[in-house]
Amino acid sequence: MKKLITIILIVCTIFGAWFVYSEIYIAESQKDVDKITFEVKSDESVSNLANRLESEHVIRSVWFFKKYLALTGKDKKINVGEFSVEKPITLTRVVEALSQPGLSEESITIIPGWTIRDVAEYFESLEKFQAKEITELIGLPAVVYNQAPQLDLNLKILQDKPDNISYEGYLAPDTYRIYKNADLKSIITKLIQERDNQITDEMWKDIKKSGYNFHEILTMASILEKEAQILADKKNIADIFWRRYEKNWALQADSTVHYAVNKSGNVFTTANDRAVDSLWNTYKYPGLPPSPICNPSLDSIIAAIYPDKNNNWYFLTGKDGTVHYAEILEEHNANKKYLY
Repeated sequence: MKKLITIILIVCTIFGAWFVYSEIYIAESQKDVDKITFEVKSDESVSNLANRLESEHVIRSVWFFKKYLALTGKDKKINVGEFSVEKPITLTRVVEALSQPGLSEESITIIPGWTIRDVAEYFESLEKFQAKEITELIGLPAVVYNQAPQLDLNLKILQDKPDNISYEGYLAPDTYRIYKNADLKSIITKLIQERDNQITDEMWKDIKKSGYNFHEILTMASILEKEAQILADKKNIADIFWRRYEKNWALQADSTVHYAVNKSGNVFTTANDRAVDSLWNTYKYPGLPPSPICNPSLDSIIAAIYPDKNNNWYFLTGKDGTVHYAEILEEHNANKKYLY
């Protein structure tokens, strides 16, 4: 009897050892593919990573994954990034991949003042995405939708954004490091999250004190971005525009007309341009347009929140880029000599 029990124990031990060996070195991912690519996110715990990789069918067992990581000491050496494993996609090969550098990254640069259309053309020039893919994801410029495209993002900056317009203005200009294989939604999300990160608690308090919501601030900032180059001028112009806004006057900003008619280059507008029937035409419609007219810099947002009080009601930018101010219309008309 003892001999039989011993034999059974030996068989069970051998079977158990083989099972463990097979799960680690032989058994493949349930995904029937030649190569699998997966991501390790920053600040992601081993438990969260294990559960996610199991749900994505990268690994077969959370328990085996965590135990093997711990036994090999590689739970302390997991890198962040995207990783790729070719067949056979076994547990040991997945863990080995995690201890290596992730797939290579690249830089993208979003320029202050770019519109969604500019961003779309830029990504297309990099041969990353088609321009139409971007506008289908975040909407078209100068369009009022019945229901605009929506991203599932719970961010404070989006609380006051109307549902019938694009995400124009909400993409923070900057240089970013992204994974070469990153999908479009993750890249756009990164840009919008960075915009949210730009707004400090103190700025939120001052926005509340101003009586404007963030969408109004961002819209004003986008106009300032196009109307002036330096922070001092942006702050002066912000005060002029906010006073016009409060009186429900037409802002008469050429930059909004350019946006409405999709015009670039020349800073001036024609009579035909200014006659276009668009809610973004601030010659025709008083107040702010329905959305930002570009993706402004942080400086422009700061100018919109913290305008410099002045007595001017008019301004124009001369051909050399200098901004000329006027308190009365006659003085403004006289300043037009600087346009030529």
